[in-house]
Amino acid sequence: MIKHNPVATELGGTYSGEASPVAALPTRSAERTREAFVLLLLTHFTVDCFSSTLPTIQPILASRFELTLAHAGLLGGFWMFASSVMQLPFGLLSDRMHSRLFTVLSPLAAAVFLTATSLATGFSAVVVLLLLGGMGVAAFHPHSTSQAGHLGGQRRGIATAVFITAGTAGLGAGPLYLAEVIGRFGYENLWVAALPVVAASPLLLWRVPQPAVDPHARRSGVDWAVLRQQRRPLLAHYAFVVLRSIVQVGMAQYLALYMVQVRGTDFGSASVALAVFFASTSAGSFLGGSLADRIGGRKVIVGSCLASGPLLACFLASDGWLSLLALFAGGTVLLSTIPVNIVMARELVPSQAGTAAALMMGFGWGLSGIAFVPVAGLIADVVGLDLVLWGFTALPILGLPILFALPRPSRPQPAASGPS
Repeated sequence: MIKHNPVATELGGTYSGEASPVAALPTRSAERTREAFVLLLLTHFTVDCFSSTLPTIQPILASRFELTLAHAGLLGGFWMFASSVMQLPFGLLSDRMHSRLFTVLSPLAAAVFLTATSLATGFSAVVVLLLLGGMGVAAFHPHSTSQAGHLGGQRRGIATAVFITAGTAGLGAGPLYLAEVIGRFGYENLWVAALPVVAASPLLLWRVPQPAVDPHARRSGVDWAVLRQQRRPLLAHYAFVVLRSIVQVGMAQYLALYMVQVRGTDFGSASVALAVFFASTSAGSFLGGSLADRIGGRKVIVGSCLASGPLLACFLASDGWLSLLALFAGGTVLLSTIPVNIVMARELVPSQAGTAAALMMGFGWGLSGIAFVPVAGLIADVVGLDLVLWGFTALPILGLPILFALPRPSRPQPAASGPS
C-alpha cells in the first residue's frame, strides 16, 4: 500500500510512474514534509543565485585583468567543471551517504567562495575561488534534486519542475542582486552579498531533516547493472542535454560580454539582459514540467527543438524591449526540457535517482561548458562574438534525431481496484 503524501496532493494530484519512495516514511508529518520541501526550494534559490556570479562579473574581470574572450571562455570551462561535471561524483556520493549536510553546507560554500572572487588579485586566484565555490554548487544539486522528487510523492514531475524553477528563479535574481551590491558597496566588497547566507546557516543546520531514502535503493551506492541495462535511452537523454546545454551555457557565459562589447550597453543593462535570460530558465522549467504531465515529454522536446532557435535569432536581430522579450521567449522554450530529461531519466533507473539527476544536470552541463565554451571564446576572438551567438541559434534543431533513441511512452495501465 502506498502512503498518502501531502506535498504530492498540494502539488496537484497524481503523476504516473513507479511507487513513491517517500512511502517509506509514514512517520513524517504533513507539516514537516511541507517544511522540508520549502527548505529545499529556498536553498536551491540561494545556491543558484550565486551560480550567476561569474557571468555577472565577466565584464568587470575582463576589464580588470585585460582578458581576451578566450580567457573568459577558459574561466567558464573551470566553472563548469567544478559546478557541473563534479555533480556526477557528488551524485554517486549522495546515493551512498544520504546525508543532509549536502543541503546544509552547499549554500554557504557557494556564497562565500564565489563572492570572494572580488578579492582576487590575479587570474589564478579567481580560478581557485571559482573551483571551490563551484564544488559547493555541485555538491548541492544531485542530492537535493533527488529529495525534491521523493518529497513530491507520486507527483514527481511537477515537484521536480517546482524545485528546478526555484533554482532558476535564483539564477534570474542573482545578476540583479549582485549588481545592486556592487553598485552600493563597490566590486571589492562583493563579499557583503554572502552575509545573509552565513547568518541563515545555523537555521538550516537546525531545521533541515534527514533525507528520504528509497527502501529499494542499495545502501552500498551505485547499481551499475541497472545503469548498463538502460544505457541506450540514458545516453540519448544525455546527448540531448549536452546539445541543449551548449546553447544554454554559451549564452549565459557570453551574454553580458556581448551586451557590453557588441551592443555597447552599460554594466547595469547587461545585468538586466542576463537576468532576463536566467528568468527564462525559471519559466521554462516550470512550463516544461507542467506540459510533460499533460502532453508527454517527447512532445515538449520536439517543440523546444523547433521553436527555440528562431526565437533566440529574433533576440539577436532586434533591439530594445522586443529583443529582451524574444530572449525570454527563446530561453523559456529552449529550457522547458530541463525537468523533462531529469524525470524521464530517473524513471529509467529509479533506484539511482541521485546518479541520474547528476548525469542529466551537472555532468551534461559541465561537459558542454568544458568542451565548448572555451572553444567558443577562441572562435569569437577570430570571427567576433556576434557571429558565435548566431551559431548558437542553429544548434537546437539538431536535437530532433536524438528522439529516435528514446523509448516510446507506454500505454497507461488501468487503475487497480481496492484501497490505496
